[in-house]
Amino acid sequence: MPTRTFVPCRVSAGFFDSEYYVVLRAGSAYVVDRDSVKVSKVPENSAEVDGRVLAYVIEETPQDALVELPGEPVIGGLRTWVPKKDLEYVAAA
Repeated sequence: MPTRTFVPCRVSAGFFDSEYYVVLRAGSAYVVDRDSVKVSKVPENSAEVDGRVLAYVIEETPQDALVELPGEPVIGGLRTWVPKKDLEYVAAA
């Protein structure tokens, strides 16, 4: 089972009230269910806020991790490489 983590992102409103549009630092963008995103403030209108999105680690190198987000890709593919130093791992339940 892949390891769960959170990845930094920019968050804006999605097409529906139940989702957010998230953009990773690497440039990949996704539409993700709101339950999979942590924000300190809900984005309003066309504003963006900092957030962290749930991701699953698929593969790792010493510096980077290949992650898959639980949403629909808009820019990029289903998986993207991110720096491991940015990951916030989730404790196993």
